[in-house]
Amino acid sequence: MTQSGFASLTPSGFGALWNEGTQAEPRTVRDLALESGVAVVKDQKFTEDAFREFVSGLGDKVSYDDDDESIGYGFTDILHLDGTREEGKVITGRGGLPLHTDGVLLGTQVDLIVLFAAEARELDADGATLVCDQITAWQELPDDLRAVLDRGYLEYLATERGYFTSVPEGWYRIPTFRDYGRVTSLNLALPFQADEALASWEVRVPDVTAEESERFFADLRAHLLSERYLHEHRWTEGDLVVIDNQRTLHGRRGLADRTSRKLLRGQVTLEAVEGAPGAIAKRSDS
Repeated sequence: MTQSGFASLTPSGFGALWNEGTQAEPRTVRDLALESGVAVVKDQKFTEDAFREFVSGLGDKVSYDDDDESIGYGFTDILHLDGTREEGKVITGRGGLPLHTDGVLLGTQVDLIVLFAAEARELDADGATLVCDQITAWQELPDDLRAVLDRGYLEYLATERGYFTSVPEGWYRIPTFRDYGRVTSLNLALPFQADEALASWEVRVPDVTAEESERFFADLRAHLLSERYLHEHRWTEGDLVVIDNQRTLHGRRGLADRTSRKLLRGQVTLEAVEGAPGAIAKRSDS
C-alpha cells in the first residue's frame, strides 16, 4: 500500500489507483503521483480546454513556442497522441515506443507527464502505456549493467527530425543520470527493436562493438521490463494517468489496425509549485 492508503500497482510498491468516480482535483492527484510514482484515476471527463486548465493546476506547463515552436510538430503545450497513420510520425503514431524518460533528447526538465484518454476503442493490450519503477530497478541493477551506465553517457541519434527539430543532426552524447534537485535518476531512452518499422531515435554504447551495445540494451530492457517494476496501463475512455517523470521510465505498445486510442498529453515542471512533495524550491537571484 502507498502511504495514502491506495493499493500499489507493482510488486515493488509503486503506483496508486484512484477509482472513486469523482472528478479529480489537481493538487490531490499531483501529490498522489509524487508520492507513488504514478497515479491512475478512472472515469474523468475533460474537454481539451478543461484538460489544459487541469495541467496548469499541477504546476508550470512545459510549452514549446516562440523560438521552439517547431518542436513536436508545433504542438506547443498539449500534444495529441492520436495514433495517426500519417507517414513518418512515430511519437504520435501507431507503433510502439521503447522505455524512455521525457525530455532526454531535448534536454528539457519534465517533472510530471499527464495523459488523458479522450477515446479508447477495441483496446486490450494494444496501445497500453508501460510505466517502470526506475528508481527501484536502478537500485537492483546487476553490476555489469550498472558499470556501463556509470561511465556517464550514451550516444543518441534523433531520426524523427519533425519532432526533434532543435537537437544535433548527428550522434551526440547525453548523460546517463540527471538530478534537477528532487531525485537523482536514470536519464535514458532504450533503442527501438529491429521488428519496429519506424524509429524516433537510435542509441548506442560508445566505444564498443555494435554487438556489445545491442547485448547491453537487450539485458537492460529485460531487467526494466520485469514484472516487479512494471505497470502496464490498458486504457479505457476517461482514464487519467499522471506520471512522475523523475522516478519512472515509460513506453507504449503498438496499436493494431482495428483499434483507436486518442490521448491528450501535457507536461509539467515543479520549480514554481510551493509545498508540493519534493518540489524544487525557487532560487533567489542573489
